[in-house]
Amino acid sequence: MQELMDMKIWMLWRWATDKNGKSTKQPFAAGGGPTGTDDKWSHTWVTYNEAVKAKEHNPVAAGIGFKIPKGYYFIDIDHKPLTDPFVQMLLERFNSYTERSVSGNGIHIYGKCDFEKLPTYVDKNGNPRLDKAYYMKNPNNHLELYVGGLTNRFAAYTGYVILNEQLKESTAAILLTLDKNMRKSKKARYSAKRDCERINFDIVCNLRKQKNGDKFKKLYDDGDISGYGSHSEADAALCAMIAFRTGPDPAAIDEIFRSSALYREKWERDDYREATINAGINACHGTFHKSRMEHPYFIKFHEQTGEPYVSVPLLAKYVREHLRYVLVRDNGKQGLLKYVYENGCYRLYADNMLMGIIKQYIADYDEELVRMGIVSETLQHITTDLNYVSQDELNADEDLINFRNGLLRITADNAILAPHSPDILSTIQIPCNWSGRETPTPVFDRYMHTLTDGDKAIEHLLLEFIGVCISNIKGWRMKKALFLVGDGDTGKSQLKSLVERLLGKGNFIGIDLKEIEARFGTGAIYGTRLAGSSDMSFLSVDELKTFKKITGGDSLYAEFKGQQAFEFTYNGLLWFCMNRLPKFGGDDGKWVYDRIMVVRCPNVIPKDKQDKTLLDKMYAERDGIVYKAVMALQTVIANGYSFSEPDSVSLAREQYMSENNTVISFYEECMCKRSEGKFNDSATTSRIYDVYRAWCHDNNNGFAKTAKEFRETLASHLGCTFKEMTVHTNKGTYYKNLTLTIEAKEQYKKAYGYDSTDFLS
Repeated sequence: MQELMDMKIWMLWRWATDKNGKSTKQPFAAGGGPTGTDDKWSHTWVTYNEAVKAKEHNPVAAGIGFKIPKGYYFIDIDHKPLTDPFVQMLLERFNSYTERSVSGNGIHIYGKCDFEKLPTYVDKNGNPRLDKAYYMKNPNNHLELYVGGLTNRFAAYTGYVILNEQLKESTAAILLTLDKNMRKSKKARYSAKRDCERINFDIVCNLRKQKNGDKFKKLYDDGDISGYGSHSEADAALCAMIAFRTGPDPAAIDEIFRSSALYREKWERDDYREATINAGINACHGTFHKSRMEHPYFIKFHEQTGEPYVSVPLLAKYVREHLRYVLVRDNGKQGLLKYVYENGCYRLYADNMLMGIIKQYIADYDEELVRMGIVSETLQHITTDLNYVSQDELNADEDLINFRNGLLRITADNAILAPHSPDILSTIQIPCNWSGRETPTPVFDRYMHTLTDGDKAIEHLLLEFIGVCISNIKGWRMKKALFLVGDGDTGKSQLKSLVERLLGKGNFIGIDLKEIEARFGTGAIYGTRLAGSSDMSFLSVDELKTFKKITGGDSLYAEFKGQQAFEFTYNGLLWFCMNRLPKFGGDDGKWVYDRIMVVRCPNVIPKDKQDKTLLDKMYAERDGIVYKAVMALQTVIANGYSFSEPDSVSLAREQYMSENNTVISFYEECMCKRSEGKFNDSATTSRIYDVYRAWCHDNNNGFAKTAKEFRETLASHLGCTFKEMTVHTNKGTYYKNLTLTIEAKEQYKKAYGYDSTDFLS
């Protein structure tokens, strides 16, 4: 109610007596003067707190109340206990703020609705009003419904809470209530010929066809009372048969009875007629024909038998109106995905799950009408509507993170929580609430201190990466992948597992670099938010071709076995945990390494100090962990979608470049200084390159750089040019100060058919 309390719509009320001598609630202004519910009195209205304060100083005031503003509604249920099934049905239908009335014998429900979606008309003054086909105050069930914008209604507020819920958006519930509980009955008329011309239901014809039709015809058509003790008993029996079809509708029963052969002058006596009709209604013991019950519009009735059946097209329409879902055309798997909106998030539903919902719609009315063929056919109606959305439209709003209690909109300097909305196509919901404040995370803090060896800059970088993972920000904007490197038992995989648990099943995949680079690797990561291995063994990859496309936001070519290939852009992130950094060939320029953030985890946890429940303990602190990650994410956004890489990451990257470069590795392992001016072996520049190629065959899956690339890389590493570091002799071109080590000469002396004597001389 807080949002209403903050509005200037409040006033006081006192007891007064109307012209009929009945007590009534008369509103007046908090300042003591007159007021009303027309907008012309708005200058006299105050906030809730101001009204409460004014009441404390005004002995005449019996209570406070407010004018129902546009966009809100007020339901008043009189003279029914809380345990009444009708009341319980309404409470479940609306599930919004509910309180007891001033008398304690009534129930008030407040909430929100869009009156422009309700059936209305415009009166002579140009004001919208509720369609005349509906009651605002139904005398038959003591239900009153008032909608701001259609009525100028004053509501007496008590604060005696029954359901302390937020004010819910209930337009659909209002429409259902109007249709089922507030619709005015249309008067049915019969001709003098008693021929079956009732407007809504051909009651007489159906009564003739039902199992006791012969008894009905004797009474109704022939006036034969021979089977009854008196004329009055026969009258009551006929009323009971009619009531079974009409339901407890005295006017309809009276109308049909008057057209029967039993009608006589005594029927005009009000006391006799009312008593006989009531006796007929009571004889049904609350059981009436289904056509007279409240039923969804997809239930129809056979003209001949009056028996109910399910209309498949109407059931499909009912599902569209009562279930929030989206159909997603999945180009990758060449299928149709069905997402159903649940608790602020679209959940992926299998066909049998969706059929379960459709089945329940029928079962809620009558279990015996459930037929799986009907359910399956209804699903086909829905899935062939052609109102698909693309996979790219899911989680497309990069400013939002979906939490259990709302949608957090994030900017570089702000984070605002908004209500969930089915218009936001979000399929990932972080399993915690956003409180907007820091909460203690002692277990997580100790873990991060150990993992990072107390390096706060590294800790902040990891929080930044986590923040991006749980957001909708496209991973390729940062052009980075995370490599956590360390010996076993450093706990590095626990952090990745925590993030995977936050993202939920189906939103991450365990896969190593070699698998990603393989034929079906791109298909494996399709549709996930996070990809990578939690324990990647040491491996060598020919080239990081796919890796570069993923981190660069390039179009990926993918296929699933037995299906047509397709293209997509991967919007998630890559995160690998490993004991040793992988080796790769191909394009290994600095721009490739710049996409890798190497974070070393140096602290091995002794076996006796390892906590097997660490992940569960950190997950229990997820509210506080996520808060820290979101704060770090704001830094990434403020930096133009760039991570805050500390110097240690840059140094680790430089070291990785050196260790992974085949030329530099070969230089450090197989080359040494030459005795000055002595060119007495056959280790010319060309033969050293041949040995390098043989070395690559043994150490890098045969992938070697070209001779030109070899020379340029070696010269660059030594800080000179190829010309400066070589000399021409009558035996060939040599490196002035470099030759092969004795071990390398010995190992590769027969490579490419070299004579061992020449090679070693």
